[in-house]
Amino acid sequence: MNTEREELSPVVTLDLRAINAVVTEDEDDLIMLVDDGDVQVEFGSGLCGSWEEAITGAQRVASTALAFAAALRTRRPCRPA
Repeated sequence: MNTEREELSPVVTLDLRAINAVVTEDEDDLIMLVDDGDVQVEFGSGLCGSWEEAITGAQRVASTALAFAAALRTRRPCRPA
C-alpha cells in the first residue's frame, strides 16, 4: 500500500441506515456494488495488479467496516427497556 498519498475529500456520502451491498459480475469480472437507494458505488479488482492486492484491498474494506460498526455500537444511546 502506498503510504504517501494526496489528501482526498469525500465525493459522496452513503446513508448506512439504508445500505445495500451485493457481489455480482460485470463482463465476467467480479464487482461489489454498495448503495443507499440514492447513490451507488462499485468496487472492482481493477485492470492491473495482482489478485493478492485485490484480496488485500477487499479485506481492508471489510475490516474497516467491522471496526466502524463496533465504534457505532459504543456510541449508541441507551435503549429504553
